[in-house]
Amino acid sequence: MSRKERLLIILIITSTFLLSNETKLNKVQASPIATVYIDPPQINNCTIGDYIKINVTIANVSDLAAWEFQLYYHTRVLNATGWEEGPFLQGKSPSGTFTLVGDWNNNYNATHGRIWLVCTILGEGHADGTGTLATITFQIKASGYAVLSLPEKQTKLYDSTPIDPQPIAHITIGGSVYVKPIGTHDIAVLMVKTPKTILGKGYSLPINVTVENQGNFTETFNLIVYCNMTAIKTLSINLANGTSTVAAFVWNTTNFAYGNYTIKAYAEPVPEETETLDNTFVDGDITLAIPGNVDGDKDVDIYDVVKIASVYGVTNKDPRYNADLDVNYDKKIDLYDIVIAASHYGESL
Repeated sequence: MSRKERLLIILIITSTFLLSNETKLNKVQASPIATVYIDPPQINNCTIGDYIKINVTIANVSDLAAWEFQLYYHTRVLNATGWEEGPFLQGKSPSGTFTLVGDWNNNYNATHGRIWLVCTILGEGHADGTGTLATITFQIKASGYAVLSLPEKQTKLYDSTPIDPQPIAHITIGGSVYVKPIGTHDIAVLMVKTPKTILGKGYSLPINVTVENQGNFTETFNLIVYCNMTAIKTLSINLANGTSTVAAFVWNTTNFAYGNYTIKAYAEPVPEETETLDNTFVDGDITLAIPGNVDGDKDVDIYDVVKIASVYGVTNKDPRYNADLDVNYDKKIDLYDIVIAASHYGESL
């Protein structure tokens, strides 16, 4: 397996993990069961040497008097430097709270560190609802992706029953930290924009493609626009780091058959680029139709003529303007558009 294939698999797994966590967090507020989770769930904008704080938060809990959790993290990327008790149990008893560090180990095993924290209310008292149990500080050691894991079996919640505290049922949701490598090569296609969804065969369609250099070096690369599997044109783009540009393409439809086409832009990866999933952007479908067939029903009839006539005299500066009704796409709907439709009147596919 090549290096690029391995990186692609990692990106797919990462995307799946983030989507799963996002889906779970969207359900936290509606969940009837207590939920212990990392907040924020994802931290992306950080660099080596930065200090970041994450909260271990609880939601939808009733009668909480004590908690315990074990948090695991990748030590290649993160180093745990400190913590403080959150406000959720503080002030709920005149006697305060008691906290205990069961383990604080940046070398728990070959790949992970472990933080094991315990807290209980002293005397009578409890907390309900949502709040922060603890805030933990990490320092960024290296670039990469680090999962913050809260195993459910190693997270414990207890109620305020005085003699025999009862466990509180709950679920847990972890988080993640992504540190972008310093000195990356990264090109991204941000947008493909076409003014029309229905185009008469033989006419040309302008296509604007927005690309951005998200890396740290000036790059020169090929930007290709495809119509289905056919390359329309290739442009050589030179782009300074941190900048973007809009590249203009034109699709000449003369030699294309009637039918539906998908417009796609692809930026060829630059040397040493690893994040290539965003090098491709697919736009919506374009119907290549008989000139004057503005409703896409494969024939030119009175309905097409009426549609064009209904906005007669409108230009592209008018909110009523519809580029699909501008048959020759000269940015105004006038007699020429009606004449083109009339000249193909009665034709069908």
